[in-house]
Amino acid sequence: MKTKLLTLFLIFIYSNIFGQCDIKTVNRPDGNTIKYFNPKPIIIQEQFEVGTAIYKNVTTGKMMINLTILFKSLPNKPLNGELIIQTTNKIGITLKLIKSEEVEMNGKKVAIGLYEIDNKSIVELKKYPLKSIYFSIDNKKYGQSISKNNNIYINELNCF
Repeated sequence: MKTKLLTLFLIFIYSNIFGQCDIKTVNRPDGNTIKYFNPKPIIIQEQFEVGTAIYKNVTTGKMMINLTILFKSLPNKPLNGELIIQTTNKIGITLKLIKSEEVEMNGKKVAIGLYEIDNKSIVELKKYPLKSIYFSIDNKKYGQSISKNNNIYINELNCF
């Protein structure tokens, strides 16, 4: 009986820890292998929706944040400038934009940005839930408090 309970407990723990690690892999033509998660929504409001996920370039070892903006009433434009993240800790994070483009997804225009995460920020994002995110479009800041999935970076970074 104890063995069955222990086995069930271990299965429960394993599925809760590793069940959320739905990592995708792509081998790009440039020789880089990227491991990533599909973006999940973190902000839903009248002007835009924001989804985010962690990307890891396995070839270079760099970690990145993907930010995907679905435009509702905002004009469709690419992201520019830095990404500002506030966690529930007192330390703010500022990340440099390394790539930005506009794409069409499901018949709608979205802006996608990749921001490189430094080691100090990885430590912060692994420990503390998100509080707010701010990004730039046409050199104007947008963002707000996180309304969904505030533990997304904790969960995804722990999968790597």
